[in-house]
Amino acid sequence: MDEHIIAIDGPAGSGKSTAARHLAEAIGFSYLNSGAMYRAVAFLADEGGIDLENPIKADEIAEIAHNMRFEYRLGADRKQRFWVNDVDRSDSLFTAALTGKLKPVVNNPRVREELVTKMRQSVRKFLDSGAEGVVMEGRDIGTVVFPDAPMKFYIHASLDARTRRRAAELQTRGEKVDLAGLQKQIKYRDDTDMEREHGALIQHDDAIDVDTTDLDEAGTLKLLVAKVREHWPT
Repeated sequence: MDEHIIAIDGPAGSGKSTAARHLAEAIGFSYLNSGAMYRAVAFLADEGGIDLENPIKADEIAEIAHNMRFEYRLGADRKQRFWVNDVDRSDSLFTAALTGKLKPVVNNPRVREELVTKMRQSVRKFLDSGAEGVVMEGRDIGTVVFPDAPMKFYIHASLDARTRRRAAELQTRGEKVDLAGLQKQIKYRDDTDMEREHGALIQHDDAIDVDTTDLDEAGTLKLLVAKVREHWPT
């Protein structure tokens, strides 16, 4: 099954999520959000009244991850939906409030171990349902989750470029932006991701390096599609 998977890794703000969505659409694959599974664990723990910040609760959170049933499905609009314990939770997993509670889940090694297995199972079940292929992005998709994927990309950009992009995104929402503070936040996240004991952000040896510092969305997509067509000629 791994021959139908394209793995994209890279730091925050590099444009990998947008690139993954556009690439999937361009080549007839499905884009699946890897972070949804971690958000689902946080959602269930929060719903159950568990204090995610309390280190004593780490084992309980890991048990939730172990018992959770997660499934990727396509909605009527052909976009991904996230089913958690047989309920469509797609509209509940990407709230700002839940984002603020993710860190203890993402950094829990037992949770990561459980979810790597579940991610593999969920993606392969999705492919078994008739999907042409999958594009998935994250921090360790090509290094840990699907190391045998035939195509791996490592998408990155300079810290300044990523800060500008994030600032522009926030400003379109009407939010005020402190560029210096925002850059520190992104740098802190980079350091945290790269120093993480489990699933650290690193570039796989056979991942294609894509620097988007001087590329817009169209330029990035053109480059990715060209690389894919080299591997899978039409």
